[in-house]
Amino acid sequence: MVRAKGGPILLAVGALACVAQAPAAQQTFDINVGHRSDALRWSIAGDLSGSLSPNVLSELRWENLDIVQLSVGWKLDTERGLQVRGNAAYGWIYDGSNRDSDYLGDGRTLEFSRSENETRDDDVLDLAVAVGYRLTHRFDRSAVHVTPLLGLSRHEQRLRITNGFQTIPPLGPFPGLDSTYRTEWTGPWVGIELAGETTERVGGFVRLEHHWADYSADANWNLRDDFQHPRSFAHEADGTGLVASVGIVGVVHQKWSARLSYDYQRWRTDPGIDRVFFANGAVAATRLNEVEWTSRTISLGLELAL
Repeated sequence: MVRAKGGPILLAVGALACVAQAPAAQQTFDINVGHRSDALRWSIAGDLSGSLSPNVLSELRWENLDIVQLSVGWKLDTERGLQVRGNAAYGWIYDGSNRDSDYLGDGRTLEFSRSENETRDDDVLDLAVAVGYRLTHRFDRSAVHVTPLLGLSRHEQRLRITNGFQTIPPLGPFPGLDSTYRTEWTGPWVGIELAGETTERVGGFVRLEHHWADYSADANWNLRDDFQHPRSFAHEADGTGLVASVGIVGVVHQKWSARLSYDYQRWRTDPGIDRVFFANGAVAATRLNEVEWTSRTISLGLELAL
């Protein structure tokens, strides 16, 4: 499991101490609103090794998760090149679909149960901090900044499954479905940002990040009387993530700028553990094959430089 979570925090604290002693610094604040589209899937095997049949016993998919997202950011640059930044984003899921499938054969064959369900009125949360050192090359009326970054992030998805509809066997709608699956991806990351000021009023940036994460999730399967509630089963695994961002920034009035940005994320875990908590107190474990999460966001915002 990834355990090196304290390093970026200590670096951030040290960076803030250095900033307090710096001769001059510029702060930038931004606020953005946008549309985000997510997808998440996971599957479990029939045993801990994953070698017995079926190698995919059950698979859950959330797709076309439409999200309205609000994000805020803060960045501080000193004359000596030190940079500290942080950002937070909250999103409301207003529409989405879920599929729950169970299999008897390897390779997702002999499907004996499938329900097509809805996901809505849930939320997502993203938090990140980072420190970096900005390297600048200036031209006559423009500049290029290259900033290596080291940070820590946390990402959460709170997903609900409602309005159940059984398609295999074709039994149709069934009442009372109100299950939940809540995830956390937490760990350090490294990245690099390339930013440029092409004119006095227009600039842009490209940022790439590689993340390591401890993945954990808790589920409440409310229609399963043989499971405990509110914690029916839990997932644990190690994971990695790729985050890519690109944007343009244009000055609109003195210290105010408008922003347009696009963010892409792809996260994936190694095999992990699925633990089921039964109503009689028993606990069973099997292999968590993989968790995969993708996210795309396009945002408009305002930026204030002080």
